[in-house]
Amino acid sequence: MYLKQGLGDIPFLLNTEARMRKYIEEYTLELEANLDQTYSDIALFIALNGVDAAWQLVNTPNELKDTLRYGYIEIGSYIDDRYSNKYGGESNPFIETLMVSIFLNRFLGKDLFIETTNNTIKTIINNSISTEEILDQIRKHNNKRRAKVIASTELGIAQASAELEAMKRIAMLKPTKKYWVGVLDDRIRDSHFEATNFYVKSNAIELDAYFNVNGSQMLHPRDYTAPPSEIVNCRCYLGYSFEK
Repeated sequence: MYLKQGLGDIPFLLNTEARMRKYIEEYTLELEANLDQTYSDIALFIALNGVDAAWQLVNTPNELKDTLRYGYIEIGSYIDDRYSNKYGGESNPFIETLMVSIFLNRFLGKDLFIETTNNTIKTIINNSISTEEILDQIRKHNNKRRAKVIASTELGIAQASAELEAMKRIAMLKPTKKYWVGVLDDRIRDSHFEATNFYVKSNAIELDAYFNVNGSQMLHPRDYTAPPSEIVNCRCYLGYSFEK
């Protein structure tokens, strides 16, 4: 159930949700294959070099980042074209460069993929009684759930980032403000429920302004500068108030 009234205020609901679900399904399969290969490589490395050497190989595979990089570009181009066609104005000729920039900035500093993989491998090693059992658990590790989380989160970041950039161009022709839209069910975060109730249409803010969400300054839902606790698997999006 959606809290806000009037689909005209919520461009993301206009023929984009189904397409995004399809994108997420497609990229989940590809990311799962990337992760399966990573775990296979780690198992092989441990078999050849021993358990103590396991951490030398744990890093984010180029294939996974290449998949995500292409996903950012594909989603960004789709959203930019969709919004430009719907609300007027030309598509951004620099959208690919913009999305690559967002992607690169997203993965500066600590690599969450390395951290998560390290934690998984540590758990397997600590809970296994032999090298053979360790290798078996690593090779059989089910990466589907993690791939789905990565796909939904990262493609969601790309979607939200491209959308706001497109709306900024539209706002040059039609003054526009934004507000926070949450999905009202038992999965919504308390902080996002609060944002949904505070940043209503009558309390919309400028497109360049920040939402204060649990102390995090966010330009939009899934703003990658916020802590993972505020963006991973987030299903919120923006509503827009067009001034007459």
